Amino acid sequence: FTWVVLIVNFLCFIVITISYIMINFKTLHSSRRIRDKSRADDTLTRRNRSVQRKITFIIITDFLCWIPFITTCLLHYYEVVDASSWYSTFSIIILPINSVINPPVVRRYRVPVRTESEGKQAR
Repeated sequence: FTWVVLIVNFLCFIVITISYIMINFKTLHSSRRIRDKSRADDTLTRRNRSVQRKITFIIITDFLCWIPFITTCLLHYYEVVDASSWYSTFSIIILPINSVINPPVVRRYRVPVRTESEGKQAR
């Protein structure tokens, strides 16, 4: 059971990280395309850079919260360390930090987007 939980946690972390990296590359590509077409549209370029900073921050906070937890669980499983007392610290302090940080970051940098088909703003 321990391995299933650790593998699922690690795979979720990898999928989320890859997804954020893909979003980061898409915004980078969009910024370059806009810059090539028009040098006057600095607003959109600034928004894309803001999104890139947000994504980088989220990836770093996810990494700092989850990888130590997964590593500690593995070390405990292989009896390298006795991490029994650490689980409460992780579950009460470290992991909730990640849950608390991500929503305000995402909400702060949310940008309205116009859809081509509707011609109105969507969020």
